[in-house]
Amino acid sequence: MDNYETEEQQVEAIKKWWSENFKMVIFLTVVGLGSIVGVQQWKNNQIVEAQTASMEYDHILKVVKESKKEPINQQVETMLNEYPDYTYAALSAMLEAKQMIEAGKMAEAEKKLQWVIENGKAQNLQHISRIRLATLMSAQGKNEEALKVLNVEHGSFKASYLEVKGDILVALKRTNEARSAYDQALEAYAAIGANAQILRVKRNDLGNS
Repeated sequence: MDNYETEEQQVEAIKKWWSENFKMVIFLTVVGLGSIVGVQQWKNNQIVEAQTASMEYDHILKVVKESKKEPINQQVETMLNEYPDYTYAALSAMLEAKQMIEAGKMAEAEKKLQWVIENGKAQNLQHISRIRLATLMSAQGKNEEALKVLNVEHGSFKASYLEVKGDILVALKRTNEARSAYDQALEAYAAIGANAQILRVKRNDLGNS
């Protein structure tokens, strides 16, 4: 009898708890399901966006391949505005910068490379764009500004940074500093087993101090 009363009390306690809390339980369940659906929807949207960005980039590549002189600024602007978080945006900006350089539009090219440096999500593309920007600026005689562009952490691009730095120092006729930069670049290339034959020629041209 005691067991029956205990079980009966437990059932009554459960009923009472449910009557007092069922709304909250339902609410939390709905919220939980909603979160799961929301996360899945977000993932699906990300996949669709990535696929669309890829297709847009393929279109840009096709335009450049078929007609190198045809401007791609509208397509690139779409990439930068709508898909800035994807690598395709940075690649598109770099591609347009190359096209602009070939067309003699140096200032516009600088802006595109600067966009990649400031907004690109892939560090390797940021480094490549920074090196290209410094080279471009130096070609226009803006050597001091170019050196400032290179004044960052080099990461795995140390050798390339130092080589370009040496080139700029040569343009500034700061020969001793250029030798030092080239020597460091040669060491960095050797550390990664890279061929630096052209750099060796440039270094030899400077002779010894």
